[in-house]
Formats: sequence, structure tokens, C-alpha cells
Amino acid sequence: MVALETSFNPPLSKLLVHYFSKDLITLITKQFGLSIMEDGEELFDDTIKLIKEHLFSKKYSKIRTKLDYNTLKNHLQPITPINSNTNEVVIESITKYIENSVKTNEPGFMQSLWGGTHIPGILGELLAAATNTSMYTFDTAPPATVIEKTIISKMNELIGWENGEGIFTSGGSNGNLLGLACARNYAYPEYSKKGNMDNDFQIFVSTESHYSVEKAAKIIGIGTDNIIHINCDKDGKMDVDDLDKKIRNSIDQSKNPLCVVATGGTTVRGNFDPINEISEICKKYDIWLHLDAAWGGAALLSERHKHLLAGIDKTNSICWDPHKLMGVPLICSAFLVENPEHIRTISSCVKTPEYLFHGKESNLDLGKLSIACGRRVDVIKLWLTWVSIGSEGWAKRIDYCMELAKYLEEKVLEHPNLELMSIREFTNVCFRWKPEKEKDIKNINLFNINLRHKLVSNGNYMVSLSNLNGDQILRPVIAHPTIQKSTLDKLILEIETIAKTL
Repeated sequence: MVALETSFNPPLSKLLVHYFSKDLITLITKQFGLSIMEDGEELFDDTIKLIKEHLFSKKYSKIRTKLDYNTLKNHLQPITPINSNTNEVVIESITKYIENSVKTNEPGFMQSLWGGTHIPGILGELLAAATNTSMYTFDTAPPATVIEKTIISKMNELIGWENGEGIFTSGGSNGNLLGLACARNYAYPEYSKKGNMDNDFQIFVSTESHYSVEKAAKIIGIGTDNIIHINCDKDGKMDVDDLDKKIRNSIDQSKNPLCVVATGGTTVRGNFDPINEISEICKKYDIWLHLDAAWGGAALLSERHKHLLAGIDKTNSICWDPHKLMGVPLICSAFLVENPEHIRTISSCVKTPEYLFHGKESNLDLGKLSIACGRRVDVIKLWLTWVSIGSEGWAKRIDYCMELAKYLEEKVLEHPNLELMSIREFTNVCFRWKPEKEKDIKNINLFNINLRHKLVSNGNYMVSLSNLNGDQILRPVIAHPTIQKSTLDKLILEIETIAKTL
């Protein structure tokens, strides 16, 4: 029998699905060469339904499952099958993944410097994957290039730079790496041809800076022994007097001070280094100033809170992660530089890849600013969210999270057994439970470790456990607006309940 070159129209296809078994439909369509829906399209529709249910149904009561690695590995089989599988098997795999993932959109998720997400951002993620382009040339990504350049320009405007430049990267750690590379180009322009030679470069960071600076020092050949740690004051902010002293000491020892890395929103406390004062010292010794504002950069979007980053315009380079407090889906991270020539130099090639950069718009090719060739269109997530909520929406989000953090701080201060362990500048709230009559710091630390373990094990909340000067603390972060005052009230109640059992 000759197969018919046709397909069912939608009403007839629905009738077939309703009245006949799947096996019979498969037999009919195979016999006559008919198609109700391509396998890929059906899989896509079914997956979208699962994702929609995950985002909107609130069917999961716990934030995190208790399955261990091996149990979870067995549960997720097949992971690397030899033969192909039906759509049903794929859908089952997707379902298992969603069920066992941490529910970062839930109000009780307060563990990380990110959480929740904007629906337009998720759609942007889908759009980036569906169009499947790369950001290296205007030729291959015309609208994406326009969008990235425009948003980078807006971020530079918020910083206060007139002629700044930037590029989206794969995270804040990469942004810090680029900052150090630009600093090296500023201090020693010949490095790109000759290497570091005999230059003993040194990097100056606070004792509460992010660990990615250490990684960057390894990668660019500076070495961790040449990271000079600057003391912090009681609030975890870089001590500028100690910075000045250690830079002078470095020069006296014939070392080459390369860069000072300040932090705009430290990982644990969420506090901000004094950028204005640090910039004066960097100007005095002609040293590059990089600002790790991966966490705190979002404060620029709020008129009420942008003062936290006073002096940001006096820095030389900045990393800023919209995937953190701005709620854009991971990863969405920008590296920004006040003088574009430095990022162009570190990203340029001696051998020009003619197969990439050609055409009259080659001056717009963002691949010339990036150390990556193939690069995702991460800016699309930020763009669609910005189109949806506007700059005003960002300000409202930041202000709301700050208000909630203040509310939690006040709850802690009022509680007889909770002890605030650091001043709060941003949305990190650092505290611990202090058992009555207990004086031994080891016992207090162990108590808080066990308290956090039980809290996360219950599945209603996830908060981070951290260490401040030898003290184990709980560190909830208000990073998304699904959190409410009632969420925080219940968190305190659950902590109280657990503490009684311990």
C-alpha cells in the first residue's frame, strides 16, 4: 500500500487519541504514512507541561529530598544508555530530575546568594537555547549583539563610567580572573608577548574576599604566595590603614603591587569595603582597583541603597552577577572595565581567525572582547526580564529584599537565644543560637552545626552554615521576593523547636 503524503488535521488527531489506543494509532499512522505529531514536538510539549507544573503548582512540600548519592544515581537510571528510548522514558527521566532537585523558587530557600527567578528570565533561557547562536560575531548574533552592547552600556552608566566597556562571562569567578588579567596588562603591557618575566606581582585582598581570587592567581601565573591578605575591621570591611602599610612593604621588598581587589557585598556578611578610601590608596601608588560586586552590584539599581557602592566609579574593573539578587536564571554575569583597551588587549589574538571575523560589521564582534569563542547568549535572560519589569521593577525587588532582611535582623535582636554575629548592610543576616548557660565555644559551635543539619533535613528551609572568626553561624540570605515576613516568622519558630530537641 502506498503511504499517503498527508497528516491529520488537529481535530481528527484529537479524536484518534481519544478513541483509540496508542498502539493502534501507531499502527494506523505507520501503515498509511500519517503523522499526528513529530516525536520531538510531542516531547517538547510534554516537557513544557512538566516545567510549568514545577513552577506554578506548588505540589512539592519539601525543598530538598533526603536521597543520598548512590540511591539517587540508581533512581535516575538510565543515565548513559546504549540504545535510544521512547519519549515516555525521557519524560520519566525529566520528572525524576525535577522531583529530586532543590526547589530554589520556594520561600524557604535562603541558602545561597541567589534564588527564585523571573518567568521572563526562564523564557529568555529557552529562547537562547532555541535560537542556539553564539556571541562571537555580529554576523551570527545580530539582535543579541545589539542587546548585549546596550545593556553593558546601561550598566556602565549606572556605575558612572562614560566610556566603559564589558562582556558577559560564565560567572563572577571569571569576572575576577579578567580583572586581574586587565590589571597585569595595566602594570606590565609587555606580558602578552613576554610573559610575567621576573616580575614579582602581588595582589591585595581582604581576609573576607571571595576564594575565586586565589583561583585566578593560580591561573594567570601570579601564585597564591603572592596574595597579600589585608586585615578587616570588626564589621568585615577592608582595613585601609593595613592596606597602605602592606603595599608600602611590598614596594620596599622590590615586589610589584599589581591589583587591589575590593568587595562590594562579601559572601558571608554581605558588607561593603570602603571603595572611596581604597581608591585613594590605589591612586597614590598607581595600582589597578578591581571590585568584586558579584553580589552587591544590584544595589546600584536602588536609589535607596546605591550609597553602599559609593566610589564605584573610581574603580578600574568590576564583576557583577545579575543571576544573584536580580533573580535572573543562572548563569548571567558581566565583567565591566573603565578603559576598553585593556580587555581588548587581553582578549586579542596574534593570529587573526579570518574564518570568524569578517564583514563590514566586524568592529561590532564581541568575540574580540571575550576570552571565550563559543559563548551563550546569557544576556537574553536579563533583557527579557528588564523589558518585563523595567528599571523600577529592579529597584522594588532590591528594596523589598532589604526590608525583609531588616525584619529578620530585628527578630534576631529581640530573641533571647539568638545572637546577631555581624552588623547587617545588605540582605545577609548572620546569627547563631546561644544555648542558655553554655560558655564553651566548641559546644556552641557544635550545637549550631547540628541545628542547621536538622533544619535542612526537615526540608522546609535551607540556610547556609558559615564561620566568622571561629564562630559557627547560620546565614540566611534574602535573595528573592517569594520570601515573606511569615516565612521568616516560621523559620524562627522551627529553629526554636529544633533547639529544644537538641
